[in-house]
Amino acid sequence: MKNFLFTLLASAVLMAGGCSKNESPAPADGYGTLRILCTPDAAITTRAEIATSPVPEAGAFTLRITGTDYDHSWTSVTEFNEAQPLLPTGEYTAEVSFGDPAAEGAGKPCYHGTKTFQILPRKSISEQIEARIVNSQVTVTSTEAFRTYFHDAMFTVTTSAGNRFTFKPGAGTQDEAVFVAAGTRLTLTGEAMLQSQTGTAFDRPYTFPEQTLEQTVARTRHTFCFDARDNGSATVTINLYDEYLDERTFEVELNDDSQKDPNA
Repeated sequence: MKNFLFTLLASAVLMAGGCSKNESPAPADGYGTLRILCTPDAAITTRAEIATSPVPEAGAFTLRITGTDYDHSWTSVTEFNEAQPLLPTGEYTAEVSFGDPAAEGAGKPCYHGTKTFQILPRKSISEQIEARIVNSQVTVTSTEAFRTYFHDAMFTVTTSAGNRFTFKPGAGTQDEAVFVAAGTRLTLTGEAMLQSQTGTAFDRPYTFPEQTLEQTVARTRHTFCFDARDNGSATVTINLYDEYLDERTFEVELNDDSQKDPNA
């Protein structure tokens, strides 16, 4: 009997937006002006720092500014900066956004950030707004040890929205992590061809026990990593961050004579 270790690893996605200061013409009495230029940071920390894509262009964020009796939106930060609208003195909140938090798939990050600021009469100010990814990522990988005992493995991640994403770890190409909505449930199913007792053929279909992750974490990549180890049991370890660990166990019998149907 062999043991199969199934780990789910994730680490926080660190995404921030910085803004540079720019001068603008002096406004009229009772009004002020604001200028924003956002530059997103596309670094994601998993266990090593990597970059996600696509990275929004500077000024591509949509912008909404709200205040007392004031609520205006612009299709981009660039549009706002070019217009240089006069804002009545008072307190405001600016929101920058890029992408749709409900959209799921490869290359669909969603950023959001807010900042409260004060407009003073006849003053031109600039504000720095931090924009972070608000959705999650998921991918499925496997180790060389796992692929020694299983061939043609194919896994499907189903989201709460009903979207299905297929991963074939070890198929020769690295599957791209997909973005999914944060705070939602993921279900993982999979099948593979199981190695025979002699180790000379992969002729027995095997269906992996369904696994669920009850709630995805924003700015986090959830990696389902299939592994195999020789300790008498198969283990599913869900590790989202250092303080969270969930271990589940199931058995996989490789002896053809003792178990003709590995799913029985």
